[in-house]
Amino acid sequence: MDNKEYRDLFLRKINTGRIITGIILGICIIVLASLIIVYTFFGKQLQLPDYSYFLPLYLIQLTLFIAALMCSISFFGSYKKVLTVINDKDLETLKKIGESRFWLERYLPSFIIYSGKIRVFKWFRQPEFYFTELKGIKLKTNVFTRGGQNRLVIFNKLKGGTFFFAIDNNSIQRKHLLEKAVEYNPNIVIEGNTY
Repeated sequence: MDNKEYRDLFLRKINTGRIITGIILGICIIVLASLIIVYTFFGKQLQLPDYSYFLPLYLIQLTLFIAALMCSISFFGSYKKVLTVINDKDLETLKKIGESRFWLERYLPSFIIYSGKIRVFKWFRQPEFYFTELKGIKLKTNVFTRGGQNRLVIFNKLKGGTFFFAIDNNSIQRKHLLEKAVEYNPNIVIEGNTY
């Protein structure tokens, strides 16, 4: 499969995930909105019990589902933005690393490296860092997962502050991250168990 076919396949997989997530969240929003409408306008006519906490509870749930829908739009849109600008060499590397990942995670990597920067994909935000903005990367075994299956990656920024995210315990992915970090920023300090 050439790069164009792989890019198209990746975009289709991302689009499918976006549609499935949107449908599930949309159904939840419609059901909750319907319950709110029925309870508010028809509660007395249908002789529903007067539980004063129902309406605020439904409104809170509805707000959370709408926020989750907005986050999912941003999450999947961020993948699409990267895939439209990534060059062929970086796309080829992404394809090779994807082959080493579990099939459910193949098209949802926790990060993509391209053009001297890394885009991290977290549900609530998808920040992007140039490796030249980082002074250090620390890898730690994530103690909150069963058997330490994930690694915690901590970026120490030159201007102060840190950023962290989790990656799966895939040695090819870790090696790729560290090699690219050193390639784009030879002064970067790597700490922790890298193997």
